[in-house]
Amino acid sequence: MPIPLFVKSTRGLSQKSVKNADWFSKLIHKIMLRKAVHIWTHIGTQIKGRRILDVGMGSGSISYFLNKKGFEVTSVDVSNLSIYDDLKPVLYDGHRLPFKNNEFDTAVIIHVLHHCDDGPEVLVEAKRVAKRVVLIEDTFRNKWEWLLVASFDSLTNGELWWHKYRKVSEWKRIIKRQGWAIKDSNEWSESGITSPYGRYAMFVIE
Repeated sequence: MPIPLFVKSTRGLSQKSVKNADWFSKLIHKIMLRKAVHIWTHIGTQIKGRRILDVGMGSGSISYFLNKKGFEVTSVDVSNLSIYDDLKPVLYDGHRLPFKNNEFDTAVIIHVLHHCDDGPEVLVEAKRVAKRVVLIEDTFRNKWEWLLVASFDSLTNGELWWHKYRKVSEWKRIIKRQGWAIKDSNEWSESGITSPYGRYAMFVIE
């Protein structure tokens, strides 16, 4: 989720063109798009089908990028923080997604669930409405790494509180309890795109 102040300060950005935007808006677009391109290196080969649901759209950069790739993207969030004038999420209450079972080929949930009141509930709903879920979550391996992840995540989001971060083993237990299959998974650390340090895990669920 981007810092709301930055999002609300952007002007003139759209999926068709960013030429009418001011320098600040173009800079935000460039930073967020760079992050989306990087995320694509992890999820690109994991997406199946054309009908995509972006759960927790945030700034809209991932939906923007996937639309440019030719996917049919529906975006959903609890509030509108899109930096693009013509890209708005379907708003919902954070619990029941307003879609039918298996309405989408793939749902993507990128750095979202730790922001939710009940992350596993959101994951269950995403799997209900999509045949496949590609999930990337902030995670940690020890107390020191938890402190780094929590601090930098709060800093880059302009928040004064920490969220519910889970270890990889906990996510695996959550997925196993639902009876889902993990088709692929990965773990990595990175820095320098939108955060000084982050530890992440990806799960591809069917």
